[in-house]
Amino acid sequence: MKPLLPLALFTLLAAGGAATASTQSLNEFPSAIMPVLVQVDAQGRVTDASPATKLSPQLDRLLRSNLAEMVSKPATDRHGHPIASQVIINVALQTSPRAEGDYDANFAYVSTKPVPMGSWYWVHIDGHRLALANRDYRANRRLFEFNHYRAGFRPQPIPVRQLPPPIRNASQPPAASRPGR
Repeated sequence: MKPLLPLALFTLLAAGGAATASTQSLNEFPSAIMPVLVQVDAQGRVTDASPATKLSPQLDRLLRSNLAEMVSKPATDRHGHPIASQVIINVALQTSPRAEGDYDANFAYVSTKPVPMGSWYWVHIDGHRLALANRDYRANRRLFEFNHYRAGFRPQPIPVRQLPPPIRNASQPPAASRPGR
């Protein structure tokens, strides 16, 4: 298993670097950084981690164990009560050589971005652009249908209805309101 780890790391870095160099994501991520959608329960435990790209089972286990080490407590509401939350944690794969010739690898924390309430998941549009979509929002489901991303599709602007200006009678002042009403 240890001889396969350097090969897997090299393959992941080479493929990931080549893939991200030619893509234009809806959200730009540097090529060495991988965004991970992380769900944390009210006890502060990582319940789910969804990386933006599919990882091998070994790297997925490593990612989940590193995320569990990074998250130390749950989010809190404005009253200080712990709550379940979702967040995007940007991580970078770091390796260091060992004396035996193998490598130690871990995912290092880079930054965090908040995620609004809802059930979110990664969507790869046109096979290479990356976005988050909300399972709970019906309009979002329609947004990611295939027909909306066909070549030449341009959304049509919605015309804004202008209200007419209020009519004023310039010759007579407005009537005073009666005090009883």
